[in-house]
Amino acid sequence: MSLALVMFILTLLELWVLKWGLKLGRRWTLGLALIFLVFLLPLPYLAWLIQNGKLPGFWVALFIIRPSFAWHFNWLAFLVFIAPIVVFCRLCSIIFHSNTFIKFSRIMVILVILFWGLVSIYGLAMTIKAPIVEKYELSIKGLSPKDDGLRIVQLSDLHISWWTSKEEVDRVSKLVSELNPDLLLITGDIVDHNPEFVRELGESFKELHPRLGKFAIIGNHDVYTGAEQIAERMKAINFKMLGGECFSLINKGADLALAGMDDSGERWTGADPREKEIPKILDQCHKGLPIIWLGHRSSGFEQIKGLPITLTLTGHTHGGQLRLPFGGPGLAHLRFSYTAGLYQENGQFLYVSRGIGTVGWPFRIACPPEITLIVLGSGQ
Repeated sequence: MSLALVMFILTLLELWVLKWGLKLGRRWTLGLALIFLVFLLPLPYLAWLIQNGKLPGFWVALFIIRPSFAWHFNWLAFLVFIAPIVVFCRLCSIIFHSNTFIKFSRIMVILVILFWGLVSIYGLAMTIKAPIVEKYELSIKGLSPKDDGLRIVQLSDLHISWWTSKEEVDRVSKLVSELNPDLLLITGDIVDHNPEFVRELGESFKELHPRLGKFAIIGNHDVYTGAEQIAERMKAINFKMLGGECFSLINKGADLALAGMDDSGERWTGADPREKEIPKILDQCHKGLPIIWLGHRSSGFEQIKGLPITLTLTGHTHGGQLRLPFGGPGLAHLRFSYTAGLYQENGQFLYVSRGIGTVGWPFRIACPPEITLIVLGSGQ
């Protein structure tokens, strides 16, 4: 069943809930139907973008694609969370012959629409902002003095897809280039819905040539999109994929090893069952070299504790993406112990990136996107 047909059926269901549940008159129903129709119009274009792996222009993404995405996702949430209450109130009004339930339901729906509408507008506006560069200087145990000052740029959760503009991917590339990294690392969730979106990443990143190379792993959304196809396309644009192996950088001029593991895509709201394989992967590593681990989920840090890994880089959580203001918790705090930023336990570092893209609702609240710069030091 096509995307447009599915969204049309859901739209009819949403209109029915509003009309029948709130006892709306003909004029209100026709007005709402017209508004819903306007937001259905971009769907064939969205389907074309997905099918062909194309990115829209910046202004099209800002004023058409993302608002349409937000509209449909919000009304889907309405069907799940609010519609049952509306239907229940309507049934109560029929059983008890009272309009009080209808009045309550109308007021509730109006308040929800006003509040969440303002939140959505703010969240959409926050996706326009350029990623913040988060810089950390870390003294790594066992790092050779000759590698002092080695610069690592981590990107995570780009989620390049039909809601991402070409200009925004180019902007990320420009920011990375200005940081002059020795290593560029991507910790999963590279694209969504079509592996061909990797082509757009390659086009924007073709001038990036870190002296120690570009490395990446597969995230859970990459698994849903097509892990093998994405890995092949990433290799074609000169990324080394660390899907369960350890790679020494000695031949490239750094006494350092990189190891990583692709996400399984299973149980994405918790720990990855594949994390138990981490010790086996480390057996491949050159003994005596500091090891940097690339994982998609921060839950893997529990398996890493006590292993010879000095720095772990992850993403997946988006930092919560939708967080309460003033440093409050976000959605990721419901399931993950490590949600964003730098953690240190017994001399081992974990960094959890807030990522660059979005998933689900196409906006961010109190949780800006980031590019991470980590400068390594030997402590000598």
